[in-house]
Amino acid sequence: MGTWNTWHFIAFIVVAGVGVLASRSAGKKGHSGAAGIKGYGGWLIVLSVFLLFWAAQELAELYRVKTQIETLVPSALGNPKYHEYMRYAMSMTWCEALLLAAGAFLLVKSRATWTIKAMIAVLWIAGPVSAAAELAMANSYFGEYILEQDYSALAATTLFATTWTCYLLTSRRVRNTYGASASGREGVFG
Repeated sequence: MGTWNTWHFIAFIVVAGVGVLASRSAGKKGHSGAAGIKGYGGWLIVLSVFLLFWAAQELAELYRVKTQIETLVPSALGNPKYHEYMRYAMSMTWCEALLLAAGAFLLVKSRATWTIKAMIAVLWIAGPVSAAAELAMANSYFGEYILEQDYSALAATTLFATTWTCYLLTSRRVRNTYGASASGREGVFG
């Protein structure tokens, strides 16, 4: 339901850039200190905060759009297709928000090996899968009137899920905190 604009991409690129620079500087200092990184901290905190922000943003965007439609197109209130679409959209958005919040909670509370696989599933389900479902749902209810923003949300969530999946599979901190990563390869991220 939410859309990504230029500022979202800029913030994403800045955070990713800082992560790359931090990992390179950690690599130059040697692996002795980095190998011992363990516990919930660093980029895991950033991911958790972003997941909570994402959940709140999805809900806020849903209710903003709903209010805007009802204000600008009052005839929509008499259309059963609009009400059916809003029921589906609200259900999907609330499920997505709860899934994201549960993912953040899992990162904080659980230290089980399965946590990382669950987090990767959360990222992909709440990200590209939900964006594609929202795009298909809007297309089925409103026809070919698809905004460019809808495609950018799909691209942005795919980029986000890919980046964090890579981090979760290669990070020494993640491996030391939650057990062996699914890839089993040595990572460069702390």
